[in-house]
Amino acid sequence: MEKVQIEAILENASEEFLEKFYETLLNEINSDDEVYHKKARHLLLASLKSEDPDDFFISLCGWSLESLIEHSETK
Repeated sequence: MEKVQIEAILENASEEFLEKFYETLLNEINSDDEVYHKKARHLLLASLKSEDPDDFFISLCGWSLESLIEHSETK
């Protein structure tokens, strides 16, 4: 999907649509049978394409990449 399409969604999406979109995202993440280390690698690779990798992770879960790494190391 092109950025202009995403911008159009952001401008026009209802709160109901955004709630459903995030719910769908979570359901798809939870139902994906890919092993976690592969999912993690793809997320980290995708974050490299972001202007601010922390924003990428904060938008997904509310935690920065640094915080997620720290939590991963302590568990």
